[in-house]
Amino acid sequence: MNNDNKGNKEKQERKVVHLEIGGQHEYFGSIEKLFSKYTKEEIGFSIFQVRNNLKRLQIMESSKCIIRVGILQTKIRK
Repeated sequence: MNNDNKGNKEKQERKVVHLEIGGQHEYFGSIEKLFSKYTKEEIGFSIFQVRNNLKRLQIMESSKCIIRVGILQTKIRK
């Protein structure tokens, strides 16, 4: 048996942007997708502020929302 193939249970990690706004939680695959739905006025940050700071800070909070970045771990099916 080939030990390099661990029963096809490989994991794939993807970045996820978590937005908490108005008591709701939403998840986005990118900062750009978040800003295609919400404006900087609705969020309290510009896309440039979020792009430049979210990865380093891991969380950004304004009076309107909280934005977090995390990792979504999935199992790859073969």
